[in-house]
Amino acid sequence: MAFYTSLTGLNAAQTDLSVTSNNIANSGSYGFKKTTTDFGELVADSPLASGQNIGQGTRLRATIQDFTSGSMKTTNRALDMMVNGDGFFLVKSPGTSGTISLTRDGSFLTDKNNNVVTSDGHFLQVYATTNSGDIYTSTDQTSATGGRIVKNLTLPSYEDQVSISSTTGDTVQVGNSLAATGDVTVKNADGTSTSITGAKITLGGATIGTDGATTSGGVLTITGGTVGGAANTATYTSTSATASITTTAGKSTLTGISTIGTLSYNGENYNGATVANVASATTDESGDTSSALSNISVGTDGKVTATFANGNQYILGAVALGDVNNRNGLHSTGNANWTVTGTSGSLNYREADTSGLGSVQSGALELSNIDLTQELVNLISEQRNFQANSKAISTDNQMVSYVMNIQS
Repeated sequence: MAFYTSLTGLNAAQTDLSVTSNNIANSGSYGFKKTTTDFGELVADSPLASGQNIGQGTRLRATIQDFTSGSMKTTNRALDMMVNGDGFFLVKSPGTSGTISLTRDGSFLTDKNNNVVTSDGHFLQVYATTNSGDIYTSTDQTSATGGRIVKNLTLPSYEDQVSISSTTGDTVQVGNSLAATGDVTVKNADGTSTSITGAKITLGGATIGTDGATTSGGVLTITGGTVGGAANTATYTSTSATASITTTAGKSTLTGISTIGTLSYNGENYNGATVANVASATTDESGDTSSALSNISVGTDGKVTATFANGNQYILGAVALGDVNNRNGLHSTGNANWTVTGTSGSLNYREADTSGLGSVQSGALELSNIDLTQELVNLISEQRNFQANSKAISTDNQMVSYVMNIQS
């Protein structure tokens, strides 16, 4: 009997040692949370058992993760982030039906498509925002996101590749790459008209809103085409035009010119110009090098701001935080990542700096919450437990030997 009781003690000490060893091995892992063991007594009980029942050893009841925050390491790298609070970053695995995980490891990178990802390729999730930082919402207010639109964070290389989200959650582009062809009629000062056939119409610097919206702002230029069979050599410019934009599959297309406004060419102004037969042209995705991305910054509220070489700024989204009711019900998948289970409760999305889950600290990483001194003390305690249970087994073996040798 004592042999098997002590055997459970040996197994418990071995399990305790494995947990401590794992803690020590991950003392340098960003966002790692230490684990402790919870053991309970094994008792053989029955309705006919006496009140002097003797236990039969110990068993592992649970392993418990300590989600207290680790200390901060400063890196001064914008995509290195940590949560100053209890929340988790939310990341999505690759694929059309990717799984959302919670993580405290904020050492984010960019992949070949400039998506912001973890080291294992999971996409950082952000709220879709307007350029003023307002979070887009849908009509569904009962979802885990509270009806707010969530997307992967993608960094543009140039201003004309900036992606924002419309009120429907579609991705659209902003900047200098919207172009079309059309037939333009320019009213001259003497009352005559100049007809340009097949002119190139380019809209740059306008902020595009919802799908199909009429957009104003930016600079409209009219170049190329033919006038009376000869090449057009004039470049007409307008800063007061309005244009119709259509968004399809993440691309914005210039589909119509509502108003041209006042055209300027060679110091002269031309009013009352009209345009017809507009057809979208191939979008130049090479990027305008004069508006290359120069800086990324992340505020304490999670707002990600891109600054370009020309000084323009766009808010690309707001880092989303999340939490569950029972953190010890989360399933650890490694790399300081956890997924939701039936015992953890459902995942709820929250905003940084306003929801009680903490703020976002850019340029810093959260270290593991391991106390090496405590773990080394635990090793000594676990070694003694193992030796004591081994001694009990040895003593039981000697007693059995004595009994077996009584007759001899």
